[in-house]
Amino acid sequence: MRFTSNDVEIVRAGLSSLTTCERQILIYRFWEDKTIEEIASLLEMKWEEVNRSIEAALKKLKNFCMNETDFSFSDFREAA
Repeated sequence: MRFTSNDVEIVRAGLSSLTTCERQILIYRFWEDKTIEEIASLLEMKWEEVNRSIEAALKKLKNFCMNETDFSFSDFREAA
């Protein structure tokens, strides 16, 4: 299953609901494919903090999407 255009808009809204730091960490990790150690170095954080931030940001993003009734990406819903 693919994301619909509505799903994409919901994910964008969810990303904008994150803090700047959370958003930046997700961008580094998933768009720029940086390791946790690289992100920690770039942001002058401990790798444990980066790891926790990734987990927390993904949980917030997932919860945001799951609370949107128009979100139709069923694979994402089933992984909850």
